[in-house]
Amino acid sequence: MMNLKRWAGLCMLITFMLVLTSGVSLAQDAKTFEGTLVAADATARVLTLKAGDTEKQFTFSEQTEIAGPQKDGQPVAVKQGSRLKITYKEDENANIAMKIEVLEI
Repeated sequence: MMNLKRWAGLCMLITFMLVLTSGVSLAQDAKTFEGTLVAADATARVLTLKAGDTEKQFTFSEQTEIAGPQKDGQPVAVKQGSRLKITYKEDENANIAMKIEVLEI
């Protein structure tokens, strides 16, 4: 009986450590970019932002989290010139947006 409790405790500890370390590696892979929206292609799901001389493109999907100001309970429309902060991960072919924050419209 004592061995079963130890075994269960050890399994829970290992599972907990795996969960923590996998979350840390995902957080380390995430990068952020803050800039002005210069182009948006809703069909291709691509945003282009510019900050200084740097211009980057980001792909987004339905799973991409969007945060920003609301008016009457509805998200405010983002337009060219809006300031955005994008949390993304780099893929070999694209920058994949995980979160888009509208900072200024």
